[in-house]
Amino acid sequence: MLSLYRVVARLGHRLPVPHGTLRASLAGRRGAAGRWVAWAADHRTKGPCIWAHAASVGEQQAIEPVLSRLARARPDATIILTHTSPSILRTVTPGAVCQRDYLPRDEPAPVVRMLDALHPALLLFSRGDLWPELVHQAARRNIPVTVVGATVRPRSLRLGRVPRAVLRHTLRDVTWLGAATPDDADRWATLGVLPERIAVTGDPRHDRLLERIADPRPATTVRARAGADPVLVAGSVEPSDDDALLEALSRVLHAGIPLRTVIAPHDPTERRIAALLAKLAARSLIAGSWPGPRSAPVLPAASAVVTTAQGLLADLYLAADIAYVGGGFRAARLHSIAEPAAVGLPVLIGPRWAGSTDAEPMVASGGAIPIANDHGHSLAESILRLVRDPTERTRRGLAARGVLRAGAARASTAALLRSLESQSL
Repeated sequence: MLSLYRVVARLGHRLPVPHGTLRASLAGRRGAAGRWVAWAADHRTKGPCIWAHAASVGEQQAIEPVLSRLARARPDATIILTHTSPSILRTVTPGAVCQRDYLPRDEPAPVVRMLDALHPALLLFSRGDLWPELVHQAARRNIPVTVVGATVRPRSLRLGRVPRAVLRHTLRDVTWLGAATPDDADRWATLGVLPERIAVTGDPRHDRLLERIADPRPATTVRARAGADPVLVAGSVEPSDDDALLEALSRVLHAGIPLRTVIAPHDPTERRIAALLAKLAARSLIAGSWPGPRSAPVLPAASAVVTTAQGLLADLYLAADIAYVGGGFRAARLHSIAEPAAVGLPVLIGPRWAGSTDAEPMVASGGAIPIANDHGHSLAESILRLVRDPTERTRRGLAARGVLRAGAARASTAALLRSLESQSL
């Protein structure tokens, strides 16, 4: 199976991609091995090296509290972080990380070059973005292969017969896996991780959200403009969310409710911002764009504001009375509902929420409210009900926060430290 994967990987890494995220990812990975070798020559210390991998922003957020604890427990360690998505470059490198760069192409030559240069004592994946060649080469060197916050969606393509057959050989080399939920643990066992190497730890993202120190400036700016008016923060909004969300805003405002809305698109490109503003204008909604408090300390005088900045969303939720989280009107995954839950907000989500680790318990608790695909009617009704009933709003917000559980980062770190100690024996 590995030989077949190598053929597919070699072809995939060389596909002509005209533009976009995939092109940027392939370009970044092409020269990554050389950059890592050069960095290691100047910065690799005598202590153990921990190689962490987080595919994108969400995976980096999940692994951050684990890396910070590892750095405190092992100050002699060198922690490096690889990624595959260019979106992560727009985020701050975690303080525990000595260097962050793209993952090399998952082929024998670049992977071996990097392993030989870094001599990692531990290979650590976030969530589940495991690469077969890297896992194979690490296992050949008896480097522990570990996973934290591991999840597999119930309808993941990985659970199909052919992907399972390919992955089984790779996942047999996993030495320890911390699953986010018992159901995730069962699915990882189905995929091929040995059951005795799986522990149910919870999701380290919850630790990060419950522990993070917020920047009050974005929320202060929003509340200063909103005054006593209710505020809805719509986060990680995808184009598939637009029709229902904007129609609901129009219905709410026509009902005489002075709702203030801040929309944070998932990918705030100039084209995306322009398209959102045009859609708002088409519904006669007064709208404006906002680059964030550092560039514009005053929010535009508009009922709906589209923020062009990234990295503000978790802090913007502090200003909200209600949250809407995007992604629930598409086949792909719902975006994170843990961020608004962490500040005690009721969370409105689209109808396609199945497969989200946090959605099922949050819907069951009443903290998250799924809406129907009915052109914004049920979304508008839910917003109106929450605005008019502060008691229900508070009850649902507390229920959402109650779903979050701390402790996954601590449990994961303890297991990883044992793996490091076994390498030094």
